[in-house]
Amino acid sequence: MASKTRPAVGTKKTAKKVPTSRKPTGGAVNPPRGEKGDFLKITVTLDPATYELIATEAMRRKMNKEKDAQLSAVIREAVAQYLQGR
Repeated sequence: MASKTRPAVGTKKTAKKVPTSRKPTGGAVNPPRGEKGDFLKITVTLDPATYELIATEAMRRKMNKEKDAQLSAVIREAVAQYLQGR
């Protein structure tokens, strides 16, 4: 009897083309909700220790009622800061 298999994850080519012209966000890494239309969504894999650092910072911001207390905001800021320091 032939075994049933599911298609492998990620085999379908669904990559989006990166737009060549972008609306400036005024340099804001975390613009207000509804103004991220030109942002690109990515997926990353993190080790548990790095994830814990990001989650701890997001929780610290939330507890202190600071803005941008989401995991994605913390990651955007960290990536921007890292790349600007190069």
